[in-house]
Amino acid sequence: MPQEQRLAAAFVELSDVHRPDFEADRYTQVLARHAASLLDVDAAGWALADESGRLDAVGGTTDTVRLLQVVQLRAGEGPAVDSFHSGQPLSVADLNSDSRWTAFRTAVLGAGFAAVHVLPMRVLGGESGAIGALCLFRRQPGELGADDLVVGAALVGVATGCLLLKRATARAEKLSAQLQTALNSRVTIEQAKGILAERRGTSLDNAFELMRAFARHNRRRLNDVACAVVTGSPTVTGLIQTSAEKPRTCLSGWLS
Repeated sequence: MPQEQRLAAAFVELSDVHRPDFEADRYTQVLARHAASLLDVDAAGWALADESGRLDAVGGTTDTVRLLQVVQLRAGEGPAVDSFHSGQPLSVADLNSDSRWTAFRTAVLGAGFAAVHVLPMRVLGGESGAIGALCLFRRQPGELGADDLVVGAALVGVATGCLLLKRATARAEKLSAQLQTALNSRVTIEQAKGILAERRGTSLDNAFELMRAFARHNRRRLNDVACAVVTGSPTVTGLIQTSAEKPRTCLSGWLS
């Protein structure tokens, strides 16, 4: 398949983020696979940050590359870590002549790679920081060509934008669900107040206080008590009944 067609196929696949089984780790793995196929590199790895901004997930096109990414995270240093924090691309054309990141450099050279290039996963011109980094490994020393840098930046840009969109959508859906739950809870409580006020012949405010005191005394959630009142559950019989309705015990007459 010609390079142009492979590049188009990569962008189409990276744009598909609306699948119900979408997972950020698996998606970033797709990015690494396309980068390794389209660019003049031998392998690609990735590191992805969680919602709090801490790098906590890694992967690669081979098991060896994935382990190299693990080395960076455990050591807390490496080109991916540096690029992630700086938000800038980082290139090491020959690891043999670079003394940084001792543990990582030793592991990379031992794995047969001589050069590493990193592209931060961030939106160009945006105010938000990076959400990860893409590492490109070469067995021969050397810089990436200008065309490869352009294609790599485009792949990372599309992937980053899609991941950020997916995260924003997930946050919005979570907030919407929380607001709906809060609204449903409020409606249930208001219904329970009305029922309780009518049964006890009291005000809505007093009905709410009775319900809250009952929930606290019985160590139950207020909304659970309200649901029980609305559904007429026997678990709140003592709350709903007025004093006149409460059953008399064998000691009631003697105590009255």
